[in-house]
Amino acid sequence: MSSDTSKSQPISNPNAPTVLHLVSRLDGGGGSRLAIDLATALVEAGGRALIAYDGEASTYELTKHRITPIAEALTARNPISTFTMTRRLAQTIRDQKVDLVHTQNATLAAVGQAAAHKAGAKMIATFCDGPGNVATLSKKTRQALLNCDHVLTLSYLTADLLAEALPELRERLSVVPFGIDLTRFDPTRVAAHRMVQLATNWRLPDDKPIVMLPARYAPQKGHALLLEALTEVKDIDLRCIMVGPSPDGGAYREELEKLISSMKLDDRVLLADECRDMAAALMLADLVVAPYLTPSTYNRVVIEAQALGRPLVVSDFPNARELVEGSSMAWLVPPNDAAALAWAIRDALSLPLEERQARTPQVIENLQRRSDRDWMRQRMLGMYWDLSGKPGSPV
Repeated sequence: MSSDTSKSQPISNPNAPTVLHLVSRLDGGGGSRLAIDLATALVEAGGRALIAYDGEASTYELTKHRITPIAEALTARNPISTFTMTRRLAQTIRDQKVDLVHTQNATLAAVGQAAAHKAGAKMIATFCDGPGNVATLSKKTRQALLNCDHVLTLSYLTADLLAEALPELRERLSVVPFGIDLTRFDPTRVAAHRMVQLATNWRLPDDKPIVMLPARYAPQKGHALLLEALTEVKDIDLRCIMVGPSPDGGAYREELEKLISSMKLDDRVLLADECRDMAAALMLADLVVAPYLTPSTYNRVVIEAQALGRPLVVSDFPNARELVEGSSMAWLVPPNDAAALAWAIRDALSLPLEERQARTPQVIENLQRRSDRDWMRQRMLGMYWDLSGKPGSPV
């Protein structure tokens, strides 16, 4: 009994820092996932973590991991509202004895830096935004990044672009590639009954290839482009499933439903709601497709699919090349090119099963060398200790 209790009760370390993370939304997106992962690691190392977020959200996961949730209008546009919010945030930093503020995107850098400066805390910003956003950074955001104690990016390509745009940052710029839980996304640990349950819920056939697009329902994710491509591979009897958060989509999702009907793809395409077991979902896919129309610094699904050894078709942006480098089952296609996407889907699905199985270990091993969450967490905890000036180091 006492042994179980000690596991669930992290030991407090008086020398560990207190870190406040700022995220635009507390949802399933990359910024919030990264904040929760790092905050959890800090709590496990004996420190304290808080996450401030905008909008309504479930805080169950935060309280479960002993992370303090703070609802705050971080994305307010009104100057008076922003001033008041920054003052409240600074007071929270003082009251909670926060050593370090960590913003999870460039948009929040100005707010975080202003509040940290008022309260006398250190400031670190993660640039999760796409490489294309570097050139369009506002003057306010550029200045905030320059005033940070440190700036992180998850991509070497993005780091190079930031260093060119803001040369003064070079000595305070680090790359920490995004890492996933390799025990969760391990094909040998995904039980068959989990896959059967999902396949039953989605009414997926046993004898037809499954093409999957896991992404929130937003135009830039390329759902409509994939539908267009599917009209060019009608000779392949496949099923396509698009998986996105259930409250997501709105008018765009309705538009997709109309497109599916007008293209006569009703019997081939399913728009599914949020899935809480993405490891099992991805294992059902014979092909994972990421036909994005705009680049981003990283994409969790692209990483998770490779961790499970799934064949992958992804839009050929420089950052995407970085994410799939070394994989023997990745097809890169020109962005917004339905014909090229259709060709890649056809080519990937024509790969014989025995060849796919032979390549799977290489894909998994290649990904594991580059995207381990434990390494990412340890690197970040070391940075927290260094920047906060706390004695010792994370265990």
